[in-house]
Amino acid sequence: MAKWATLFIKIIMILLILVSILVYISLKSSLPMLNGQIRANVELPVLIERDKNGISFINAQSANDHAFALGWLHSQERFFQMDLLRRNSAGELAELFGEVALAHDKKIRVHQFRQRAKQRFNELPSSHKSLLNSYTEGVNTGLSELSVYPYEYLLLATPPKQWQQEDSFLVLFSMFMDLQDEYGEREKLLGELHARLMPDVFNFINPNGSEWDATIDEVNFSSPDIPKNSFEPAPIIDTSVPNTETAKLSTFSPFVPYDHEALKGSNSWAVTGQLTPYSSGMLANDMHLGIGVPNIWYRSSAKFSANNQDIEIHGVTLPGTPALIAGTNTHIAWGYTNSYGDWSDLIKTTLSDTDNHYLTAQGPLQFETDFESIRVKGQSPVEITIKKTIWGPVIHEEKNNLYALRWVAHDPEGVNFNLLELVYSRNVESALDIAKTLGIPAQNFTVVDTHGNAAWTIAGAIPDKLGANLSQLQWQIPQDWSQTSTKGHITWNGYLAPSDYPVVINPKSDRIWTGNSRVIGSSELNKIGNGGYALGARSRQIANNLKSRQIFTEADFLAIQLDDKAEFLTPWYEFLTHSVLPTSEINDVQKQSLTTHLSQWQNRASIDSIGYTIVRQFRIELRELLFTELFSQTLDKPTDQINYRTIRSQLEPAMWAMITQQPSHLLPERFTTWNSLFNEALNKTINQLEKQFDSLDNASWGAKNQTNIQHPLSRAIPALGWLLDMPKHQVSGDSYMPKVQGSRFGSSQRMVIAPGHEDTAIFHMPVGQSSHPLSPYFGAGHEDWINGTVSPLLPQATKYRLTLQPK
Repeated sequence: MAKWATLFIKIIMILLILVSILVYISLKSSLPMLNGQIRANVELPVLIERDKNGISFINAQSANDHAFALGWLHSQERFFQMDLLRRNSAGELAELFGEVALAHDKKIRVHQFRQRAKQRFNELPSSHKSLLNSYTEGVNTGLSELSVYPYEYLLLATPPKQWQQEDSFLVLFSMFMDLQDEYGEREKLLGELHARLMPDVFNFINPNGSEWDATIDEVNFSSPDIPKNSFEPAPIIDTSVPNTETAKLSTFSPFVPYDHEALKGSNSWAVTGQLTPYSSGMLANDMHLGIGVPNIWYRSSAKFSANNQDIEIHGVTLPGTPALIAGTNTHIAWGYTNSYGDWSDLIKTTLSDTDNHYLTAQGPLQFETDFESIRVKGQSPVEITIKKTIWGPVIHEEKNNLYALRWVAHDPEGVNFNLLELVYSRNVESALDIAKTLGIPAQNFTVVDTHGNAAWTIAGAIPDKLGANLSQLQWQIPQDWSQTSTKGHITWNGYLAPSDYPVVINPKSDRIWTGNSRVIGSSELNKIGNGGYALGARSRQIANNLKSRQIFTEADFLAIQLDDKAEFLTPWYEFLTHSVLPTSEINDVQKQSLTTHLSQWQNRASIDSIGYTIVRQFRIELRELLFTELFSQTLDKPTDQINYRTIRSQLEPAMWAMITQQPSHLLPERFTTWNSLFNEALNKTINQLEKQFDSLDNASWGAKNQTNIQHPLSRAIPALGWLLDMPKHQVSGDSYMPKVQGSRFGSSQRMVIAPGHEDTAIFHMPVGQSSHPLSPYFGAGHEDWINGTVSPLLPQATKYRLTLQPK
């Protein structure tokens, strides 16, 4: 019997070894080509060089050959990422992952992005269409040149589908979904609050700005005034449902989860040549997005000729598209932050006498219906029905209320490939002209040039809402567009002409900064509106840093990008240590421990600071206690699950006003005094941190703020994590400071560029170029991003050389 057991174990071991060898061979065979020559559909030979970190440099003779080569590289290195991006917006993930992705596909299909992508491609000018054709051919050639499918498809046991020209538009639509509100959730929430709260209370939690805002035109905003009314529902609300407080609070939490509080956004700033060692301006940009394996961006440099110009470019591309997204062409350097303007409207659709018709200003109209078929891996296709209005698709249907969405992403003006034209700009003025025509999710566009100029505008289509002030309340909450206002019919009137865009060029301060909060405060802000701005803490801290010096080098800009000083939490630290802790009811041991750690809090989000963790957690616990009960009073019934995350950043001024002025009518009912509220928040802070770390002594910010950067497949199959994921690191930084950093969220790249001086430019990118775990440069550059080590923008010495030869 023992012999048979030994033989069985040996057979199992041999099989495991054979399987491991087979898996290794398969993985190895799916690696991209690095050296040699291949025949390709290019006009002239294209040389692709890569350095030890895999940073590519494409030497081509034409824009079309460059597009082909870039498509080839994207496909070889990142095809699975490209596939997920197109399937994400097309609502086609279930075809790859099965029923687990069906709910997402059903929800997103209402936008019919696949259909819109085909339309947008057909509308392209011939030059752009030609470039997308070349790029698509490069993608499919690169895919066919792999010995086996990319390893992700081997694990999923599903072959990849070839790339189509319109798929590049689907990648852009995925960025719209990432950076804008594709379901109108914020507007819907504000509409519900506006209907349930007294006007002064609603204005209190939805202010037009606050003292945190730091605009480049130096317009000051004030924090909201304490309202006279409480959070009790407005009298017009039906209160027939009893306010069962206990039942509500046991199920209701307005802000979960708390992993990070930063919005999808970014930092970007610039100075004119007056403040640099050169004659050129200088730009910094770090775009804040979710970080995974691979990183969303692919670094690329290139030289080619087009439009009677010799072009040299360096920066980041988005796999699935042929354009340089952000970077430099040696004449200008440009970058983005998400603008958070008002780029969509939720329309409350009023039914006519039958369910098949709805009211409009022109009379009742019949709903248009479309049918979509969703393919599901391992199952029969699922059919869904889409209901459409003249304004857009019906996006919400609940409680006999229908809401349609009017969104820039649905219109021809919203999506195009004018990004391809930026590489030909030679100065700020021409770059601004192009930026105003870009078909991307509307961004704050910051640009500098070699002549020393610096400028800002909005890149992307801006709706013209009948000449209205987009900051007015009517554009922030759902409206009934079947009605007319005192000024006429409420609707969109096309889009602003480029000449009407807000622009700032070479301000008196010689400094421009953007950080997802209000960039300008003048009447020009009314053209942009309010789509949910970030609190201005980051922008204010960046502005303070920029005002502290008169000359900036690239290293100075990088230092600002890595700034983890806790300016935002400093008032909270002072409030906790001076107002709360001395009168708290915690025991002496706890008080001594808190006092010790708070005295060493360092005033920054450093990895060894326990005091920072305590102050941050106290603010979160206090906000939860304060708003859970106040907002629970506005719920229709205890089972309501309203998420207030979309407005949480704008609640900070109201919360600070309440805890410092302590009005009795805004104190949650279950507390007898404000001090009792503060004391419970402090106790919850201690309990939460002790539960998580066993002791306050272990609750350093680094222990809490650790990177967890994963491949999509390892999230589903944790056993693959050792192979596919990045090592975990304790990291400094947080949400309300220039160095935005969470466990899987933060700077998807950092760059500092003075155009014309690219040899001294700085660039960081997490994860590295390759998503393949056997790549010789898998994860290369990640440590520089973690540690903030100065690393170059330009590719270094060539290590790999590949030539695309004409067929």
